[in-house]
Amino acid sequence: MQKKHLIGIMVGFIFLGSGGLIFAMGKKASKENFPLAPLFSEPTIFGDSVIRLEAYRGKVVLLNFWATWCPPCQAEVPDLIRLHRDFADRLVVIGVSLDRGPGAREIVQDFYKKFGLNYPVIMGTDQMVMRYGGVSAIPTSFVIDKQGRIVEKIVGLRNYSTFLDAVKIWF
Repeated sequence: MQKKHLIGIMVGFIFLGSGGLIFAMGKKASKENFPLAPLFSEPTIFGDSVIRLEAYRGKVVLLNFWATWCPPCQAEVPDLIRLHRDFADRLVVIGVSLDRGPGAREIVQDFYKKFGLNYPVIMGTDQMVMRYGGVSAIPTSFVIDKQGRIVEKIVGLRNYSTFLDAVKIWF
């Protein structure tokens, strides 16, 4: 009898503790709790301009790590195009291609043209991946608020409404 009571108390503390943790990690948590996104300055896949993360302060950034050979990454592209178009005044999507090997840049350029991407794409480096804490699966996206803080990490395939829910609270 006492054992069941003790287990009940322990379960209650676990729920209370996890509720507090969830509250502390929630979207309403103080912005000081979110880490600054590592800055980068990389040429676009076409070499026509340089993408500097700090240049987008004042806008929300959706930084999407992906590869052309990844079916879930391909599936996200239409929603990312739409999101970038629909909220161009408040949001920028930046694609970070993790394609590797000979001709990777050209493969990404061909993909960009074929699928009509409307957002900047850069070639990701191993150093960049490590600075963002490693990317264990693709696609992986980071939501970066107007002040340059990483406020959410999204691992795996998502759709338009999921991305919108993740970014709109930071507009």
